[in-house]
Amino acid sequence: MKIDVKEAAEFLRENNDYLILMHTSPDGDTLGCGTALCGALQRLGKNAKAVCPDEIPHKFDYLFEAFEKQDFEPKTVVCVDVADTKLLGDMKNVGDTAKLCIDHHVSNVEYAERTLLEPESGAACEIIYYVIKELGVPIDKAIANSLYTGMATDTGCFKFSNTTPRTHRIAAEMIELGADFMHINYTMFDMKTQGRIKLEHLALESIRYYANGHIAVIFAPYSMISGIEGIDSDDIGALASMPRQIQGVDVGICIKEKKKDVFKVSIRSTERIDCSKIAQKFGGGGHERASGCSFYAGTIEDIAKKVVEASEKACREAGII
Repeated sequence: MKIDVKEAAEFLRENNDYLILMHTSPDGDTLGCGTALCGALQRLGKNAKAVCPDEIPHKFDYLFEAFEKQDFEPKTVVCVDVADTKLLGDMKNVGDTAKLCIDHHVSNVEYAERTLLEPESGAACEIIYYVIKELGVPIDKAIANSLYTGMATDTGCFKFSNTTPRTHRIAAEMIELGADFMHINYTMFDMKTQGRIKLEHLALESIRYYANGHIAVIFAPYSMISGIEGIDSDDIGALASMPRQIQGVDVGICIKEKKKDVFKVSIRSTERIDCSKIAQKFGGGGHERASGCSFYAGTIEDIAKKVVEASEKACREAGII
């Protein structure tokens, strides 16, 4: 059932021993949500730990430094920024027992017993902010860092169309409360490893254009990814935004082979295309301007053909081609 912020806070006060699940290929929003909520619950005297099925990139280490590592048997599963338990990888079965989900994806399938869903929020961390306020937990520097990270990353450093005046107001409050915004912005948006530079170079060499340049696709096969030392999932995930940055491109597609026969397709679009509808054709979803889907069979060429055809159809329906 759907609930509001007040009901979510009441649920969190009444229960204990929380396992907070964050999605695979973790981004700043799911990690910011998980660590902020974990910190708030610990400050209420609750047992809480935030867990991700995938390895967390080291650049996010600062999010976990101020929170206690607790040893207990979890009883209450909460998912944050997770639209579907398919996004929990090996922990899907655990996610299927979720008592609460806090999310902002319009594609959320409402798998949890209780769902706090606000698609109008620029980031799920905006919703976590209001839950923490309702819990009456003072937001310290550590929680402010987590919330700011989630909002900054999910809005592309406040550049994307999902950014709202409310997003800016909450971010400003986090800065006032001590969020290290200069470090966070540099780490999230400017800093690159040598491995990432090499990966971006190789990916750009693979680019192909379709529909008179309105669609661009880059390819990152496993042979490319595995051949570069010093890169992590965040470096690989950053490839998603590259095709859409090209002038004239309305749909940018990045196809990454995470391991043999496991492909992640990331789709980014302009305001003229709802790319979540493209992703939904292949069992995925997400936001109107940023979505994705996965394939577990076929070749990278076959997958590209299918996604490009769906994208061309979307462009025709929008009157772009």
